Amino acid sequence: MARIPESDKLFDCCWVQLHGYPHAELVIQKRMKPKIFAIDEFLYEECGKPLATNPDAPAVLVIYATTISPRRKVG
Repeated sequence: MARIPESDKLFDCCWVQLHGYPHAELVIQKRMKPKIFAIDEFLYEECGKPLATNPDAPAVLVIYATTISPRRKVG
């Protein structure tokens, strides 16, 4: 299963595609330091890696730019 490139990072209110999910999911940044992001019921680091508290979280496959609708097929 592919993972997002190291250069890509999660950011507040972006959309991501998770492994095994049929639709894109909204990312919400928690007010914590270091940056923690909530996607569905799971928590992730800025690099898209699940926190150790939920290792069974699905992998982040794609981070969508805010100018691209996650519901639209690109390319």
